Amino acid sequence: MSKEKRARLNRFRHREDLIRGLMADLLLRSRIIEDLHMDNASIRFELNSYGKPKLSGVSNYHFNVSHSGDWVVCLVDNEPVGVDVERVQAFEEGVARSFFAEDEYRFVLEGAQDWERQLRFYQIWTAKESYIKAVGKGLSLPLTNFSVLTSEGVEGNKQLGGEPWQFSSFELNWPSGVNTNTYYLTTCCRLSSELKGPERVDIDQIITTLRSVNR
Repeated sequence: MSKEKRARLNRFRHREDLIRGLMADLLLRSRIIEDLHMDNASIRFELNSYGKPKLSGVSNYHFNVSHSGDWVVCLVDNEPVGVDVERVQAFEEGVARSFFAEDEYRFVLEGAQDWERQLRFYQIWTAKESYIKAVGKGLSLPLTNFSVLTSEGVEGNKQLGGEPWQFSSFELNWPSGVNTNTYYLTTCCRLSSELKGPERVDIDQIITTLRSVNR
C-alpha cells in the first residue's frame, strides 16, 4: 500500500470506516488484476487536480468506489463512471432543502409515507453523488446547481453539463432476515456504457486474486 493511501485511510475517525476503506482498495485492485492482468505490486494510482484517483499509465480504464455500512462497491468502465451507496434511514428535511434542486426537493416531499420519502431522498442523494464522482470535480460542482430527475424519476438518461449520462439504481438488502438493512446504490456512466447489474464478490475471491501473478 502506498504512503498516500495509508495516509488517506488513517484520516478515518472510526475503525469500521477504515476497514471499509481498506476493503474498497482491495476490491478495486482485484478487479484491475482481473481486467488488465496486472500484478498487484505494479498497480499505481495518481490524482487529478480535484483529488479523483486514476490508474497510472492507463488512459481508458475508469473506476469509482463507495462504501456504507455492510456494503463496499466498485464500478469500472472504459469511460468516466461514478457510484454511490447509502443506507436508507431517517433524514433531516433541511438537508434536502439545502443540497437538492427545487424539483428534487419536491419529489422527496411528495412521497406518501415516511419510508417512501426516505427512499426518494437516497435515490436523489446517491444519484447526485454518483454524477459528481463521475465528472471528477468533487464539491466544486454545487449540488443545487443541477437536477438528476429524469422523465422516469431517477433512473434513465439525463443531459448534464452538456453531456448525456445514464443513471441506474438498485436496492440492496443485506443481511436477509428480521434485521434487514436496505441500501440504495446508484451508478452514473456515459450512454455508450453497457452497464451490468451488481455482482457480489466475497473476501476469499478477492484475496485469491490479489495473490495471483501476471497471467
